[in-house]
Amino acid sequence: MPIPEPVRLRTDGAGPYTLVVAHDPITDPRLSATDLGVYLRCRWLLDICAPYGPLDWLISELRMPKTETHESVQRLVELGYLETVGTVEVEFRSAHEAGNGVRAAIEATMDDLTPTERAAVSRFADLVDQRQEKATVAFRAEQMRELSGS
Repeated sequence: MPIPEPVRLRTDGAGPYTLVVAHDPITDPRLSATDLGVYLRCRWLLDICAPYGPLDWLISELRMPKTETHESVQRLVELGYLETVGTVEVEFRSAHEAGNGVRAAIEATMDDLTPTERAAVSRFADLVDQRQEKATVAFRAEQMRELSGS
């Protein structure tokens, strides 16, 4: 069975991490039984917290050994089975996904709204745009720090 394509590792610091898990079976002999257990728990986490799962919550909730779990996650990331995504990137992705949904809903309903409702929807759209702008600025700043090696 082919190994899934490797994915990037990007975090905005030492934690908290959020995971993105490939849904392919793992039969990689380089992984320990502990690594496979962590992988399965991460898949479970994504089933209940899709599309992102907070690793620190999983460790706490299942009373997993923190250091050993982070080491397993790092091996799984290095071998391309998991992707860790920092909170800045999660907010960036979430803000843009929410914004796209809001815009689609506004376009679909704008003609049916009263002037008062249109004003409220317009204000809501402005708030969504502000969230997207803030998330984009933070994400670009993080990318610049990574590129500069800071």
